[in-house]
Amino acid sequence: MFDIFRTDVGNRRRYGCTDSTLRLLVNQQGLWTIACYCAGNYLARHTLPPILHQMVMIPSHVWQKSVEMTTGISIPLDCTISPGPHIGHVGGIILRPGVKIGSDCNPSQGVTLGLGASKGIWGAPTLGIRVYVAPDAKVIGPVHLADGTVVGAKTVVIHSTSESDLVAGVPARVISDKGSGAYIR
Repeated sequence: MFDIFRTDVGNRRRYGCTDSTLRLLVNQQGLWTIACYCAGNYLARHTLPPILHQMVMIPSHVWQKSVEMTTGISIPLDCTISPGPHIGHVGGIILRPGVKIGSDCNPSQGVTLGLGASKGIWGAPTLGIRVYVAPDAKVIGPVHLADGTVVGAKTVVIHSTSESDLVAGVPARVISDKGSGAYIR
């Protein structure tokens, strides 16, 4: 249930943070969002009698909305997030229901992963492994950001990428094939 949270805490420790888990949870608002997502996602998928399920989900939704209002990060419970996400900055991170995020991804502040259409097909983005999305970037529609992709600041992505692409601009275009190695710890 909390593999995603444990991996994120482990990653922060691996890169020099010596705070206790409780202190990290108090000080790191990105962890608030991950903990809330993990708990809510678990409760939403857990089989309970309908009335008990509703009674459990009400506090979960209240917690989710309070974290969303406090941090500016919106992660719906029906997103799929693999272990190791890193939300280092808060504010304006918006994920559309149905978004899929691979392990060790890093969405920065101001990022939107939103609903859109491509060639008449509606959908939400899918991020591969070790994808870095820089501040204020927008990824719209049923696009796939391949493993190691880097999306530059203020970029608008409406087409899928190849592995290790660095894309920038409006609309996004490939400017390098060096990948996310320098952007993700």
